[in-house]
Amino acid sequence: MRFGAPDLLYALALLPLVWLLVRRGRRKREEAMRRFGDLGLLQTLSLDADPGKRRRKERLFLLGLAGVLFALSHPQYGERQLPVKREGIDILFALDTSLSMLAEDQPPNRLERAKGEMAGTLDRLRGDRVGIVTFAGTSVPTCPPTTDYGAVRIFLGGIDAWTVPTGGTAVAKAIRRSVHMLKTSDAGSKAVILLTDGEDHEGDVLAAAGEAADAGVRIFPVGLGLGEGELIPLPQTEGSGFKRNRVGEFVVTRRNDAVLREIAEKTGGRFYVLAEEPNALDRILDALSGMDKTEFESRVLVVREERYVWFLLPATLLLAIEFLLGTAGAARKEA
Repeated sequence: MRFGAPDLLYALALLPLVWLLVRRGRRKREEAMRRFGDLGLLQTLSLDADPGKRRRKERLFLLGLAGVLFALSHPQYGERQLPVKREGIDILFALDTSLSMLAEDQPPNRLERAKGEMAGTLDRLRGDRVGIVTFAGTSVPTCPPTTDYGAVRIFLGGIDAWTVPTGGTAVAKAIRRSVHMLKTSDAGSKAVILLTDGEDHEGDVLAAAGEAADAGVRIFPVGLGLGEGELIPLPQTEGSGFKRNRVGEFVVTRRNDAVLREIAEKTGGRFYVLAEEPNALDRILDALSGMDKTEFESRVLVVREERYVWFLLPATLLLAIEFLLGTAGAARKEA
């Protein structure tokens, strides 16, 4: 026999102490009755004061308490096998980490808002493999597709605007990197959730989207930021204030809806603006749930049988008898 919570068994060592305390209380009661009058006469007149009956109640209480402690320690005996299957699709988050994602038009800033949305999405996933690609002027495979969502959260927590050392924004490179990571996958359905403000400094985005479509990868762009534009705060390492161009003018970053919408249309996905649809990622997951799922893992899980009922039921019965024994005595006295 095994125990799921064996530490509680140590509490059984306290039962002798409980017995001593109960016995001490019984003796004090008898001493009080002696001071009041003849002990034998009082025990005759009061059925509830019968010492034999009180000792029986003490034994019942201690046995019941021991049974409860055994039950709480989760005794386990025997095993059964449960087949476990993990099915899903492959999902890659392509996250823009360029400096424009530091704009604070979606508090605390675009990047942190996107990370928060991604973290919330992980809570809803069941069996899908998830990976992360980060990009700015180039793209970096940050987390390979995995069903270990705890590991994904760790990688996600370490992402900031300096994860990708190359400045700029190259959306095409992010798409191609994502498609490359998914090409070797055995999943029947593959999708990329592209979180970016849509600014692109290198072009060739639609050609990359076409390559994704040919590979059977659907892209769901999520636009970050507001349409009217926002200044870009300088990193602390570069001083305070906002980013300026070469002629000293403030750089304004604006969400580029046109290119993101074309990416979605070309790959069979859908474009969302997070400022207008705060539940955009939930809607994407709803769309992905209808895609064909692939069995990634099939194994047999060995589960130990819980046997706490063997101890809990007798313990409950003993405690009930102990309680009723006192009540019955009182009833006979009144009669």
